[in-house]
Formats: sequence, structure tokens, C-alpha cells
Amino acid sequence: MPSKYQPQLSCWREDLYKGIYTTKLHLSNNKKLRFVNDDYCEFSRRNIGWGKIGRSITLVIIAPLMFMILFTLYAIIPDIIGDPIEYNLIFIPCCILFIYIIYILIQFIFNLLFAPEDCPIRLNRKTRKVYIYEHFLLYFGTRATFTRSPFRAKEITVKEFDWADVQAVITSVSSPIASGGVVRTYRIECVVCEPNSNHIVDHFILSTHNSLCYDEWMWINSYMAFSDENLDKKLKPEDEFSWPIKVNWPEEIDKKSKASSLEDYNRINGEYKN
Repeated sequence: MPSKYQPQLSCWREDLYKGIYTTKLHLSNNKKLRFVNDDYCEFSRRNIGWGKIGRSITLVIIAPLMFMILFTLYAIIPDIIGDPIEYNLIFIPCCILFIYIIYILIQFIFNLLFAPEDCPIRLNRKTRKVYIYEHFLLYFGTRATFTRSPFRAKEITVKEFDWADVQAVITSVSSPIASGGVVRTYRIECVVCEPNSNHIVDHFILSTHNSLCYDEWMWINSYMAFSDENLDKKLKPEDEFSWPIKVNWPEEIDKKSKASSLEDYNRINGEYKN
């Protein structure tokens, strides 16, 4: 049976229930909780975390590779200009391939230098709003890898949704391994539907796991329903989030996401519209 949310997401597995899952069992946050109080919570959606050392090592590896490719292009291009046409049938495709590889490497380097280490989500249960801190790195490897300019590496997008319009599904991707068998990755993806419909207008990744896991979604549902009795509220150990780009919510969104009531939210919203 297909998903009730249409158009259906690629690699869909199942739709998830939205509501309080249990009032008896301990609900884990999978060490993703960055902050929580009676008004709002913030979850990490950290997918890839290199850290300072990891990023530095990767840059040291990529830099010589780019130099080798550029040197190869420097050696090939004169041959393309001066050699007969039959040689160009070999050299020109090689040049196109090398240029494409350089484009991908430049994009990767820019992300290493400028991408934040996390792309969190905030949920305010008093105002029933959801805030997404997005960066291209979270979806690195998708079609946008080939269409997005590497010079937009610093670009941050913040989105605001109504909790009532947010649903969740499980998607999974399988990859074969050389020794035989497959490795399967599961993702909880939140879909944003038009009010009072199942038509998807946007979606975002909530979490990714190597095994089927609903923990974050169950925790968030209970929190948004003010059912805190069995919620694990131990915060995620604070990693270094200040290099190279600190997770820094825009001032307006930061204030709105921390509002303690709808009246407070409307007041803040009015201040920034005037």
C-alpha cells in the first residue's frame, strides 16, 4: 500500500503515526537533544561531523589531488589545440571529465571550509511552530550536487512550519557491499502538507540510522503533546560548533522560536514586519 502523503517520497517504506506513542516506556532522544525547556526544544540533525581534525586531514588529501588534475589539464590542452582531430576524440572527453571532477572537489572544499557542523530543528509547543536550520551539506550527494554553485557554500536557509502540517515517513536506501549482502540506511523524513490535506509541499530529514529507529519522532510527539513524564531529557554533549561556521539562528527566528505563547509570537512577528 503506498503512502497516503502524495507525491510519495522516493524509497518510501512506511508512514509514521503522529501522536503520543506511550506513557509507560522510557523514550530516548538518541543523544540528539541540544536544548529543552517548557516552551521549546532543539534537536541535532547532524549527519556528517568532521570536526577540525577531520576537515584538515580531508583538505590535505584533496589539495594534491586537485593539483595533479590541474597539471594534467595543463599538459593535455596544448595537445588538443595542436594535434589532429582523431586525437581530440580522446583528449576532449578526458578534459571534460577532469573539469567536472575539479568542480565537485571545489564544491567539497567549500563545504569543508564554510559548512556548519549541524543543521538543527527547533520545535515550540506553545506556539505549535517548527523551525528548520538547513544547509546544502545535509543533502550532499543529491541532484543539487551537480546543479548548485559551490560559491553558495555559506548559504543558510531557515524555514518555519506549523506543527499541524508536519507528518513523518520512513524511507530506506540499500547499497551492496563487496563482501556480499547489502547495507541499509533508514531515514525519518518529515513531510509538510498543505493544511487539512495529504499533498506534500516540502520535506526535510529528521534523522538517519543504520537500523530501523523511531526514537526521535516518538520523543518529539510526546513533547509536543506536553507528555513529559517518560522523556529522556539528557542533553547532547556539546561538541565544537563554532568552527568553521557556528550554528547561529537569525535574530527574528531565534526570538520567535523561543516565544512562550502565541501572543508573544504575534508581538515579535509584528515587530519585525514593521
